[in-house]
Amino acid sequence: MMMLKMMMPSMPKMPGGDEKKEETAESKEEAAEQERLRQAAIKEKEKERREHYQKQRDVAKSERSKIREKYKLDATPEPSDEEEESEDDEDDGFGSSKKKDEDLDPAAKAKALAEKQMNEAMAMAQGKCVLQ
Repeated sequence: MMMLKMMMPSMPKMPGGDEKKEETAESKEEAAEQERLRQAAIKEKEKERREHYQKQRDVAKSERSKIREKYKLDATPEPSDEEEESEDDEDDGFGSSKKKDEDLDPAAKAKALAEKQMNEAMAMAQGKCVLQ
């Protein structure tokens, strides 16, 4: 213990530990004003971002229409709400896709049932038969 005291004669104090600040009404108002300004800046940036991407979409749309006119293609119809919802339900294409029982044909259902019953029978047999 004595060595510890020799190495570190006094414990360092954490900043802001003992000092208590009393916020005045002015400092609270300043903080509220700064927060309001920060929120306004965030909204302005978001508005600028939306305008930028809207311009990009408009340019791309006009380019597509020029190409359609050049090659005499029909315009693609806008997807309806029902189509958008069905697209959300589809898998994203990553990982393995697991088929549902409704998607399997009757032969596949019968095969799956037979495999399940075989596995259950093998498990029961292993439980009863123990090698010595």
